[in-house]
Amino acid sequence: MDPYDFTIPAGTVFRIPEIHTGLPDACHPCCTELDEQAHAFARPYLVGYFGDEDRADRFLEQGHAHYACLGYPQTLDDRAQAVANSILPATLLDDTFSKPGLQGDLAALRSHHARWSAVFAGERPPQDADPAYHFVYDSIQACLPFAAPGVARRLRDGWQDAADAFLDEAVHRHHDDTADLDTYADRRVRVHFRVWACALLEFSLGIDLGPLADHPLIRSAQYHVIWNLALANDCYSLVKELSAHEATNTIIELMRHDGLDLQTAVDKVVDLLHRTEQDYLRVRDEARTTFAGNADVAAYLDGLGYFITGNLRIMQSSSRYHGLDHDGSRVLPGPVIITSMPTVHTPREQFRP
Repeated sequence: MDPYDFTIPAGTVFRIPEIHTGLPDACHPCCTELDEQAHAFARPYLVGYFGDEDRADRFLEQGHAHYACLGYPQTLDDRAQAVANSILPATLLDDTFSKPGLQGDLAALRSHHARWSAVFAGERPPQDADPAYHFVYDSIQACLPFAAPGVARRLRDGWQDAADAFLDEAVHRHHDDTADLDTYADRRVRVHFRVWACALLEFSLGIDLGPLADHPLIRSAQYHVIWNLALANDCYSLVKELSAHEATNTIIELMRHDGLDLQTAVDKVVDLLHRTEQDYLRVRDEARTTFAGNADVAAYLDGLGYFITGNLRIMQSSSRYHGLDHDGSRVLPGPVIITSMPTVHTPREQFRP
C-alpha cells in the first residue's frame, strides 16, 4: 500500500461528539491590537512564501494568530506582541513539511530540515532564501531581548525539536509505519510543539523555571496538556489532513494500526481527550502541593490550562479546518462529511467547483 494513498471515501459521514472542558476561558485584554499587528507582521513573509496575496490572506483568515491571546492570556505587556508574532511562524513551519514538491521526497525534506536547523541555531538566512525561513528567524530574534538565557535556549530547542519531529513523521509515513497508541502519543506531543509552546509560556509570563522545567511533574503536566491539544486538533482537522494527503492524525493512526472503523476511532479520540484533561488536573494539583509557595510554578501550571481552552476554541472555529467559507462561529457537535477542501497551498484556480 502506498502510504500517500490512504484515504476515506468522499461522502463518508462521521459524527463529532460533544467535546467539553471544565477549565476557564480567558483572552488577553489587548487581543484586537495584537491580532492586527501579528497579521501586519506576517503578511509580507506569507506573500513571499505563497507567491500571491490570495493564499497569504487565506492563511491569515484562518485566525490562528488569535491563539496567542487565548492560549497565553496573561502575557506581560512588554512582550505580548513578540508572543503574538510567534504563532503564525510556528503554524507555517508545520505547513512547509507538507508543501507540494516537498511532501514525500525524503531527500528534499532532509535538506529542508537542515536549513531550518541553521535558522534555529541563530544563522540568518541568505537574502534570497525562502521567506518562511526569514519569518521564523525574525520572530525568534524579536523574543530574545526579553528572554532569560535559559528560556531563550529552551525556545530554540523547542523549534528544533518540532522540526526534528516533522522530519521523523515524514520518515514514518514514507515507510508506511504505524505504532501503538502510547508510542504514537509520544511522537505527537513533539509534533505539537511541546518544548517550544511550554518555553513560550515561561517567556510570556516573564519567568524562568530553571532546572524545574525538567522536573518530572512539570514534564508530566506538559505531556497531558499537549496530548490534549493534539487530540482536539485531530477531531476537527481530519478532513483538512485527508485533503492535504497528510496522515499525522490519531484517528487515522487508530484506523491503520488498530483496524478501527472511522466512528469508533473518533469516539476513542474524544474519550482520550477528556481523560487527558483530568490527567492534567491531577498532576497540576500534585505539583501545586509539591511546589507550594512557588508563585512562578503556580502561574505556569495554571497557564498550561489556557492552552487547552484556547486550542479548543481555535479548533472549533478556524477556516483551516472547516472550509474557506466558514464564518468563524463555533462548530457544534454533529455530522461531518468527508469532502475535498483546498489546502493553504492550493491556488484558487485549482479549486474544485
